Order: sequence, then C-alpha cells, then structure tokens
Amino acid sequence: MKLAFSTLGVPGMPVADVVRLAAGHGYQGVELRAHPEEPVHPGLSASERAAVVQEFKENGIEILTVAGYVRAAAEGDDAPVLAELAELVDLAHDLGAQNVRVFPGGGG
Repeated sequence: MKLAFSTLGVPGMPVADVVRLAAGHGYQGVELRAHPEEPVHPGLSASERAAVVQEFKENGIEILTVAGYVRAAAEGDDAPVLAELAELVDLAHDLGAQNVRVFPGGGG
C-alpha cells in the first residue's frame, strides 16, 4: 500500500513544495485538491498539466487522486454537474490519477 497525503491539508501550496514535502517525508503518492484557488485545477492548459506530471514523476511521487467539489447528488439540473465532473475526470486522466473524489452534495 502506498503512503500518501492530500493537499487538502496544505491549501495553496505550490506544486514544487508539495513534491518536496512528499519526497522528503517518504510519501509515494498524493491526492491533489482541484479548486480554482489551488495550483492544480481544471482550468490548467495541456502544457501546465504536463509540467505538473513531470514534476511529480521526476521525484517518484504518484498522483493518485484528484479531489474536486462536484456536488454529485445536488438538486437541480444534472447538466452542469456532469460538465464539472467531466472536467475533473479529464484533469485526472491528464495527470495520470486513477481516482476522482467528489462530495455527495445532496439536499437536506
């Protein structure tokens, strides 16, 4: 089993610092919080995504999961939810992550 941590615990930390933290403490993987306030988010270009992958790969750290804020069971129209989920899945694919984590976000 891989030892990993989530960047939920280090909000806003630059990618290079996340990599150094992981490598310096013996982690093999990370879950990346994907939010517009974070260095990694669905709005990254293809070249920016490739640079993130390279940074982690060079240091032997695997990107395991992309954690997003899609409210999968939110009330209302499904189209915006599915579009946001598709963006996260595309980001995870481009980063080589095998998992996407979302919140249920159902009603009260």
